[in-house]
Amino acid sequence: MSGGRFEFDDGGAYCGGWEGGKAHGHGICTGPKGQGEFSGSWNYGFEVVGVYTWPSGNTYEGYWSQGKRHGLGLETKGQWLYKGEWTHGFKGRYGTRLSQASGAKYEGTWNNGLQDGYGTETYADGGTYQGQFTSGMRHGYGIRQSVPYGMAAVVRSPLRTSLTSLRSEHGNGTVPTITATDAAGQDAPPKKKGLFSRASLLGKLTKSESRLSLASVRSKISFLRSDSALSSAASDANSTASLGDESEAAAEDFPPVEADIDATTTEAYSGEWKNDKRSGYGVSERSSGLKYEGEWLDNQRHGYGRTTFAEGGAEEGKYLNNTLVKAMKKRVIQIKGTKIRQKVQRSVEGAQRAAAIAKQKAEIAASRTSHAKSKAEAADQAAQASSNESSIARVVARELSPPSTNQVLST
Repeated sequence: MSGGRFEFDDGGAYCGGWEGGKAHGHGICTGPKGQGEFSGSWNYGFEVVGVYTWPSGNTYEGYWSQGKRHGLGLETKGQWLYKGEWTHGFKGRYGTRLSQASGAKYEGTWNNGLQDGYGTETYADGGTYQGQFTSGMRHGYGIRQSVPYGMAAVVRSPLRTSLTSLRSEHGNGTVPTITATDAAGQDAPPKKKGLFSRASLLGKLTKSESRLSLASVRSKISFLRSDSALSSAASDANSTASLGDESEAAAEDFPPVEADIDATTTEAYSGEWKNDKRSGYGVSERSSGLKYEGEWLDNQRHGYGRTTFAEGGAEEGKYLNNTLVKAMKKRVIQIKGTKIRQKVQRSVEGAQRAAAIAKQKAEIAASRTSHAKSKAEAADQAAQASSNESSIARVVARELSPPSTNQVLST
């Protein structure tokens, strides 16, 4: 077997097979000062399948193509576990993401590392949203189903007045400024360099004595872990933001109309969503019989609509920030009353249409969710294959490395 141990001037090293002067076969490459590593199989300087470990302890187990995560794989990043497909370094097309801390999860389609298309979110309290997503946010049509309010109260913060979800604190759809550190899961300041230099693997490999020859080619070839090699910092931040455990924005998913809600009451909203909030036309109905049909804005009744009460009776008119401000009254001028009634009726009909569309979109989302789950199961198999390749790489590295380095490579 051709190969050996090669040390880089930044403190990293490669130990394994090579061919044509490039990393080939099985081997281990460590990052600067020996922090972080990839162990697995290589194809002329590029990873094929194996285990990638960041200095922070975050890992990726799966397949690669041209230096980027591509195919099936499993990423563990802090409390988050993603299983599924990867495309040129980004999560997607199909995959699942789970919070190991709260149990909150997303199962569905992805684009550029973000929830996009159709899928199902299951929140920390057990509630769900099933429908459309755009750029990591609920957007389009969908159905949000709560658990009993008493159950939700156990999960939510005592300061909150409604249900919790896995929306992030950036509930308004804004994206915080994210550094390369956040995307890579490293504790170092953001910089262009990645974990280790691609040049050292693509250039002609020479024994560790010739450190100067390795350094001479490093400046001519791109770094192994550039921002493009992994999901971009911004997109990965969005993906994380859209799957936060609890948030004020999420707590407003089901703002109570009355102060006292029975612990067994559940609520479902079917309709339009914009930028992660109920906005447009929709129907919200509680198991107690309370129902609102009409217009919404930022999770509140806003515009024309009708509220039907559990004990019987109803109110209709124009709402502003969840409060009825222009109601139908017996003594109003007939013409004015007719106009309000017509606007209310149009809004109610619009809400009913939106609810029917949301049901159709939820059915599509259920199908996409099922496919994402199957991809997640396949990713588990890919992770097992990666672990096997990693084990082989360690055996090869021990055989090719000097005795003094065997202890390091066996860890």
